[in-house]
Amino acid sequence: MQNINPARTVSRRGRFYVTLGALSFFAGLMMVALAVLFQFMPLWESAWFDILKIGSGIVGAVLAVVGLVGVWRGMTLQKDNPLAYAVGETLKKSLDGRYTYLRNVSIRGVGYIDAVLVGPPGVLVFRIVDYAGTWRNERANWLVFRRKKMRQARTNPTRECAHDVYNLRKFLKKKGLERVPVYGIVVFTNPNVKLSADDPVIPICEIRTLYPIMRRDYLREERIAPPTVRQTVNAIIDG
Repeated sequence: MQNINPARTVSRRGRFYVTLGALSFFAGLMMVALAVLFQFMPLWESAWFDILKIGSGIVGAVLAVVGLVGVWRGMTLQKDNPLAYAVGETLKKSLDGRYTYLRNVSIRGVGYIDAVLVGPPGVLVFRIVDYAGTWRNERANWLVFRRKKMRQARTNPTRECAHDVYNLRKFLKKKGLERVPVYGIVVFTNPNVKLSADDPVIPICEIRTLYPIMRRDYLREERIAPPTVRQTVNAIIDG
């Protein structure tokens, strides 16, 4: 199995954010400058023109701020995911060369995914977390032990994983790969976690139980041919 970080996809997405952000920033600056200029060079007096001047200044300021956020986002995109790398290294011990594990995946229109495994059984989307403590999954709901009792968790890795699965299915459909099945799994990597579940919507596991859990569902059968596996890997890498 290959454990790959598609760095060029991340770099391409970073450049996209920086370019779009810079354009937005400079467009906003121009609108603010025009609004200020119109204050000192009134062409005519009217309530509508005053509203236009104020509106231009506000919209320009918003565009400039959004542009700065876009540039910052593009320059600070995560270059790798150490947790996803560790999961991939674990899987390499059990999976052969027919499988490709892509970590730190970033696809325009899909967003960020911790990792994706592609092989003859289809695609497996990973949501990888490093939470410690006592966690319980009840279908799509998560509880965590806090202040001496089980309470509603502030985060929901099942819903996050389901969101990634849904978006990746739509992406593959656009690429003509709608017959490729997409599954999901939530992986807890912290050794100080205690997990329990009641009919989980998406399989959950720790690293030590990852492969046995995968064998129950994802690895049960081969569903796509080798050429389709390669097309799917290329589609995800190319974004």
